[in-house]
Amino acid sequence: MDVQTLLSKGDIQCHCGRTHHCDTKTLLVADNVYCRIPNLLEGINHVMVISDGNTRPLCGEKVIETLTDAGITVDEAYFDQTEVLVPDEKAIAYAERFVKEKTRVIIGVGSGVINDLSKYIAFEHSIPSMIVATAPSMDGFASAGAVMFLKGLKVTCQRKAPRWIVADKAVLANAPIDMIRSGIGDIMGKYSALSDWKLAYLLSEEPMCDMIYEMVETELNACAENIDAIMRRNPSAIGRLMESLAIVGIALAYQGSSRPASGSEHLISHYFELQGVKNHEPYFPHGIDVGYASIVSEILRKRLADENPDDFQFDFNKTHWTEEIKRCFGDTADEIETLQAKNKTFEIDRSTYIRNHWKEIKAILDQTPGVEFICGKLKDADYDIHTFVDTYGMNKIRDAVCYATDIKTRYTLLQLLRDTGYLEKYAKELKL
Repeated sequence: MDVQTLLSKGDIQCHCGRTHHCDTKTLLVADNVYCRIPNLLEGINHVMVISDGNTRPLCGEKVIETLTDAGITVDEAYFDQTEVLVPDEKAIAYAERFVKEKTRVIIGVGSGVINDLSKYIAFEHSIPSMIVATAPSMDGFASAGAVMFLKGLKVTCQRKAPRWIVADKAVLANAPIDMIRSGIGDIMGKYSALSDWKLAYLLSEEPMCDMIYEMVETELNACAENIDAIMRRNPSAIGRLMESLAIVGIALAYQGSSRPASGSEHLISHYFELQGVKNHEPYFPHGIDVGYASIVSEILRKRLADENPDDFQFDFNKTHWTEEIKRCFGDTADEIETLQAKNKTFEIDRSTYIRNHWKEIKAILDQTPGVEFICGKLKDADYDIHTFVDTYGMNKIRDAVCYATDIKTRYTLLQLLRDTGYLEKYAKELKL
C-alpha cells in the first residue's frame, strides 16, 4: 500500500488487536518541494523556523523566503554553529525564546537533532511541527519520540511526530556523504532490530505486529538492494532512501515506540554517543554508529546461535556490575542503577525458560543474513571496520557490549547474552 494512502486512513484498527495512530499526515519527497510548503500549511500564518549554520544556508533561507512571500510571519531560532548541535536543556531554552503567542507551527530545517528539537518544542506548546529534511540520515523523521540529552543522559521523550515531512530530492542528493551513509547504516541496522523485537516478544512479552514488522522489513530490503545507486547520489535512489527512513519512522509511530527499529545495535551506538558527549571524545554520526554496531551485534548473535543451551546459566554479580557502571558512566551511574532497580532487571532468571524454548530462539538468531552479508553491504557504503576500531578502541567497544544494555530497559540480544551467562565472556573475546 502507498504510504500516503495509509496515512490518509487515520487510525488503523489492526489485526494485531491494537489501534495504530500516526500524527504525520503528509510525506512529500519531490523536486522543487519548497513552493508547495505554504499550501501544506493550509492557512496558517505564523510559524517559527529552527535551523543551524549548516541547514540555514542549504535551504533554510529558501524556506523562510517562500513562507514570507506567501504572507506567513516567520520567527527564527537560528543556532549559529556548524558543529553538531546537542539537543539539551540549553538548546531548548534558546529555541523557546522565539516561540510567540501567535506561533502555530514549529518548522525544523535539518535532520535528526533539529527534528527532535522541533518535536520537543512543538509538543510543549500543543502545536504541530514540520520537518524540512536536508539529509537522508536517520529513521526518526516520523517517530513520535524526541531523542534528547537531559540531565546528562540520552533519553527518548514521547512527543508527537511531525504533521508534515517534506524533502527536496536535489538537496538530499547533495547532502554530505557521511549523512547519506548514516541513513544507510540506520536502515541496515534493522536486521538486528527486527531480530531483537522477536526475541523481546518471546522473552519479555512485548507486543508484536506483523503489519509493522513487514513495513520495516520492506524498507530494509529496498535499501539493501539499492546501495550502489544511493552512493552514486542518484536523486531517485536518494529520494527512495529518504522515503524508507520516513516510512520506518511512521512504523514506529504506529507501534508507539522505537521497538521495531531499535535493538542491541542502537544500544551499542548510544553508548558511544553518550561517552563522546560526556568525555568530549569523537564519535560517528548516529546512523554510522548503528551500521558498525550492527556488525558487532551480528557477530554476537551468530556466536550465541551455536552454543549448547545446556550450558546456559544466569549468574549476575551485583557488586561487580555496580563498580563497572560507575567506571563507565561516572556521575550518571546512580540514575542507571535506579532505572534497572525499578525495572527489576536482575531479579528474573530466564535461563530455564531460554533452555526450554531454545529451538524458537535459535530460529530467530539464525534468521538474520550473517556477518559476511552485512559487512559486504556496508562495505558498498564505504564502511571500514578498521576505522571503527581505530576511532573507539577495543576497550570501549567491549565496554559497550557489556554495559550498553543498562542504558535502557529494552530486552535485546545483549540482555539475552546476560541471561545465558555469556555477555562478559563474549565482550572480552570480541575481535573485529
